[in-house]
Amino acid sequence: MEYKKVFVGYTGKTGAVIFNNFKNDNIYFDYLVNSQNFREYLEKHLESNQIILDFSNKEFILNFLEKIKLKDIKNIFYITGVTGFNYQEIKEINEIFIKNNLFGFHFPNFSIGINLVNKFISEVANYFFDCEIIEAHHPFKKDKPSGTSLMSKNIIKDSWEKNNVHKDINIHSLRLPSLVAHQNIIFANNFGEILEIKHHSLDRRSFYYGVKLVFNKVLNNLDRILNFRARFYFNLNIIDFINENLK
Repeated sequence: MEYKKVFVGYTGKTGAVIFNNFKNDNIYFDYLVNSQNFREYLEKHLESNQIILDFSNKEFILNFLEKIKLKDIKNIFYITGVTGFNYQEIKEINEIFIKNNLFGFHFPNFSIGINLVNKFISEVANYFFDCEIIEAHHPFKKDKPSGTSLMSKNIIKDSWEKNNVHKDINIHSLRLPSLVAHQNIIFANNFGEILEIKHHSLDRRSFYYGVKLVFNKVLNNLDRILNFRARFYFNLNIIDFINENLK
């Protein structure tokens, strides 16, 4: 079965970098979608058997869902890095994906480094029971705090709760020129130790490797993924996804 490949947001700041790196690797898409033509795509070209890579914004996926409700569409594999969804939106997205037997994979950050950090902090949080997070991004980022910092916070709190520790974690957000994406997780304990875990994405190209890993995983394993439970998998870690460790 042939699947059409769709790139949404190919002219945005991050999307353009990812798209150009795909071109450099001779990986091409059947449909290129941005803010100028997304309504035309949804009306005329959204159909069964598509792999959609989305680097746009919430507006696209919410419009996508409205069209999905009206069409009999099967075998959609939707990969996105869009953040800023509230709880109700996530719940609605998941319900529609389940009802229509679609597969959605959401990654709040595609850099390999931050995904490895998020694997590590779950172990650190078993020994350090105080933490604060500083996240810093360019001034045009729409959501605050970042989806990445919220994911890190939830990972730490999950580990704490298993240790019967019930605390909140402050997130400090910076929006400044010349920044791309930066995060500093500061752990402390009562025995005179501070553990800082820093990650810096200095160029948007740093996201491409993770995107390519995920994209190829889907493209080369469609029959296996069809055996997954249809739903919108939110806040995935790339390392877990590659190893098919989905919850």
